[in-house]
Amino acid sequence: MSNHQRLADLKNNLSLLYKKLGYFENELIERDSPAAKFELEQKIKREILPEIHRYEAEYWELYPTEAIIISDEEAETQLLKVEQAVASFESIPPIEYPSELVSLLQDIRAKLDEGEKAASAKLKVALPLIPAIASYELEMDTEGFMFKAWKSIKGIVRR
Repeated sequence: MSNHQRLADLKNNLSLLYKKLGYFENELIERDSPAAKFELEQKIKREILPEIHRYEAEYWELYPTEAIIISDEEAETQLLKVEQAVASFESIPPIEYPSELVSLLQDIRAKLDEGEKAASAKLKVALPLIPAIASYELEMDTEGFMFKAWKSIKGIVRR
């Protein structure tokens, strides 16, 4: 089976599971009996959510990374949401979390604190020595320089 076909199957399965989850959540709201509510909560927790997570994980493993195109505005919005989520987790004492989660939160915080580094920060210059025959190419890593320059420009503009 091709990746394209498997992705379509996974998308269909996830759609069905989300409908099933919605149905059970509606039932959970409508039920009056605590025993029935508990039973539905357990069914959601033990059966539906693990299946959804398993299918989502496989879906994103197969999804072609070159097909993911995110605008700068959307990326900034999502990054802000991640930063807010990390901040809310950090406000709760780490005793309540497993050590793996604390470690992952620290890794995420470190990445967020790295700043606004560009994804690709290289300058490539080509100087034609003999037109159409030979040229001299130079590639420089400008990430640090551009990051510092952009920070100072933003500081000046914001004043």
